[in-house]
Amino acid sequence: MDDINDIFGEVVYSYTSEQAVEDGILFDIAKVNPEWESRIFRYITTNLMAHGYMDADDINVPNLIDLLSQALEIVQKESNCFRDKPESFYSGNIELPDGKKQQIFISLNELGRYTIMLPEDY
Repeated sequence: MDDINDIFGEVVYSYTSEQAVEDGILFDIAKVNPEWESRIFRYITTNLMAHGYMDADDINVPNLIDLLSQALEIVQKESNCFRDKPESFYSGNIELPDGKKQQIFISLNELGRYTIMLPEDY
C-alpha cells in the first residue's frame, strides 16, 4: 500500500480551496494583507467570518487579527511551540467578538497552510 489510491481508489473529483473562495465558502485572508499569504493561516470559512469578523463585504480587521492570534495560540500550544512535528489538524476554543466561547477546527489544506473553521464547517 505505497499509494493512497491502493486504499481508496482513483480520485474522481477534488474541490480546491481556490474554488471554495470563488463559491463563497472560504475567505482568503491574503486579500486583507498580501503578506499573510506566506504565513501559517490562509483561509477562514465564511461561516466563522460571519461571527463578528465580517459584515457583508466589510472586514473587521482588529477582530480578524484577534481570531488569527487565538488560532495561533492553539497551534503553538498543541505543537509545543512548533518544536513537535506539525499536525494536519488542531482544535481548541476561542472567544468570539461577542464574548461567547466557540470551538474551532484548524485543518491543513492543499497549499500547506491552515484553514480555520467552525466544527460544522469541517
